[in-house]
Amino acid sequence: MNKYQIMKTIVKTLIVFVFLSSSCISITRSTLREPIPPVIEINDCKISSTGAVYLKMFGYIKTDFIPNSVKIMNNDLVIYCDPLVVEDTLKADFILITHSHMDHFSKTDINKLLKPSTILIAPKTVTKKYKHINNHAAIIGAGFNFENIHFEAVEAYNINSGIHKKGNKSVGYVISCDSARIYIAGDTDFIPEMKELKDITVAIVPIGEGKTAMNPQAAGEAVKTINPVIAIPVHYELNQNRESDFMKNVNNLVKVEFLHNFR
Repeated sequence: MNKYQIMKTIVKTLIVFVFLSSSCISITRSTLREPIPPVIEINDCKISSTGAVYLKMFGYIKTDFIPNSVKIMNNDLVIYCDPLVVEDTLKADFILITHSHMDHFSKTDINKLLKPSTILIAPKTVTKKYKHINNHAAIIGAGFNFENIHFEAVEAYNINSGIHKKGNKSVGYVISCDSARIYIAGDTDFIPEMKELKDITVAIVPIGEGKTAMNPQAAGEAVKTINPVIAIPVHYELNQNRESDFMKNVNNLVKVEFLHNFR
């Protein structure tokens, strides 16, 4: 077994434990973060990333990473999902959190984006820490309406690893507005419930290492099942060919857009 294979095995073993202690991981701005991130426009929605981050785990596992942290603008409404190391000064109308792992739930970033009218939608493990603001507990299958926008929490879980268990502690979201339905998968495997998703305009899916969420191959199969107009990959290491692997598995059946310029 060569040095790369040994390191890969160590990463896969430790990733299970890394999120259990904030002392073993730091997340900061990546030097690869683009000053002006790509913006994907579809009808009256604009989708962008809050930027690449730099993960340092156990002091020696280091990687540049595209997180699940996205900003969605629908006319005058501003929605953030899993905001992480955000430099944007635009305050949130809604903040969605998929689960409480620290690369998805950042108190610093939530507090930075809050304004008096902000509504937090998240699992109870998160909302119980924000009783002082407007919040709505994310319950699988339940919806929340605001003017012309509907938010629904959907299943997001791991089938084998058990890192993200089925239930209301880890969720994805479907955001429905006048002209689009945006699916944010969260940390999940390719699960049977994805077959039930209908009329999805944009699918935002993880293409990671396959332990905590789908790898590029599984994500490609998920996208082909969901059949959105556009697929957007997130939650992956840069410079590891995840993007090209994902595109190969989608196989031109769905249009793929990137929130970080892919070269």
